[in-house]
Amino acid sequence: MNVVRNVPGLWTSVFHWLGYMLFISILPKRLKAWQTWLVSAAFLAIQTALYIAFVADRSGVYFNVTNTLFALTTLIPFVLFCEIGIADAVYYCARAFILAAFGVSIAWQFYALYVSPVALMSGFAGECAFMIVTAAVVFLAAYLAERGHAREDAEMSIKPATAITTVLLAVSVYVLSSLSYMSSDAPFTSNRDAEIFALRSLVYFGGTAMLFALHFQLCDDYSRRERNALQNVLNTQYANFRANQESINIVNQKYHDLKHQIALLRSSIGDDKKLEYLDEVEREIGAFEAQNKTGNEILDTILTGKSLYCHEHGITLTCVADGKLLDFLSVMDMSAIFGNALDNAIESVEKLPDPAQRLIHVTLSRQKGFASIIVRNRYGEEPHFSGALPVTSKGDRENHGYGLRSIVATAEKHGGTATVGVKDGWFSLNVLLPIK
Repeated sequence: MNVVRNVPGLWTSVFHWLGYMLFISILPKRLKAWQTWLVSAAFLAIQTALYIAFVADRSGVYFNVTNTLFALTTLIPFVLFCEIGIADAVYYCARAFILAAFGVSIAWQFYALYVSPVALMSGFAGECAFMIVTAAVVFLAAYLAERGHAREDAEMSIKPATAITTVLLAVSVYVLSSLSYMSSDAPFTSNRDAEIFALRSLVYFGGTAMLFALHFQLCDDYSRRERNALQNVLNTQYANFRANQESINIVNQKYHDLKHQIALLRSSIGDDKKLEYLDEVEREIGAFEAQNKTGNEILDTILTGKSLYCHEHGITLTCVADGKLLDFLSVMDMSAIFGNALDNAIESVEKLPDPAQRLIHVTLSRQKGFASIIVRNRYGEEPHFSGALPVTSKGDRENHGYGLRSIVATAEKHGGTATVGVKDGWFSLNVLLPIK
């Protein structure tokens, strides 16, 4: 078997660094962007020095063992920089390693066998130019493929079984790509330089394609589950609206009947104490009248249902709204925005031990050509954000937190926006919808 020149340690480190930085750039990060790049640049220098000292220019079992240990160092940046679980870090580490291995293999194959014989490209400057251009092409193509699923990358959690499957695939690809280096007599090997390079690049390409296909399938499954969950949220809020509508109609009817009966009793009673008692009864049942008169029957029903719940649970809900601004919205859309917004606010303030802090304010007003919806509530525990939205406090993140997503989706469907923020102990949801 002819001696095959290994890929220089410098390029192996650079391509692996680019591989994990590709995924880190998409995933939610712990540090600011400049901090991430600064620390990762230092990590690149250390990684390159260690690879050249202990891995590069070795052969046989020693090379494969130390190269495997080097591959494990790729996990460190994901744990250090990204706000993801260990299963997610292992998953993206395996993907980054195989992608980088493919990139550096194909780049060095073409350079060593076809480009370096050209006199102009034979020196180190020519080597650098070719490897940099090839790296740009490979990782730009990978980034464009990955960018379409950036939202899923940031939101979905990788299950341990999926991470283990990905690692097993990556190990299998690495072993197959290394057979020609270990023995020329093994199946799927060769003793010619060009064939060894081609086999290695082909195996790594197949591994990269499989891992991308697996990831895209995971993203599609996540998107489908999300769509189903959002639809369930919409159906639940719509069902709540219908139930509230029927209950409120009955309550209002009974309330008006009681008002007339109390009026008759008051006219026939001369005792001041008994009259005071009747006044107290009237005040008590007055809380159950549909007090919200916004000009939009759908909004009135939603607000009244939530107001009754708040009254029973010691929550102060105030509302100033011009409901006519939202006459263009369907029952489903109104339920998605106001039902979810108020449910989230109620859930937040219910955790507060001080009843005086259980406050929710709702405003709906015109701002130029937009309907501005603002739902503000006090909160206790500081919310954590993933991107523009807060992360649910419930343990099962993949099956919760769809209320806000439903609001965002409904706003975007009508050409509007939905944003959230926290300031001075108040959580604020702001929805802007173009008035039609």
